[in-house]
Amino acid sequence: MSLSRRCAETLIDLVEIKLSCLEITDREDLREKELLLRCVQELKAEVRGESGATAAFAPPKRRGRRPKHLQFQDLHV
Repeated sequence: MSLSRRCAETLIDLVEIKLSCLEITDREDLREKELLLRCVQELKAEVRGESGATAAFAPPKRRGRRPKHLQFQDLHV
């Protein structure tokens, strides 16, 4: 994707403004926040000259409890 630096920075500003106005009340809002954070990361990667699609990102958070065998292991480490 080819965006000019100025255009990418403007988009970053717009996404950050939306993030600052976002009130999280349910899981859908939380998903939207995570999507917007990913958008900012991709746009910043584009500004640095990297491919935003291949930039390294934190893996999504797991939902629910950890498996029992992992919980037990954490106690004895």
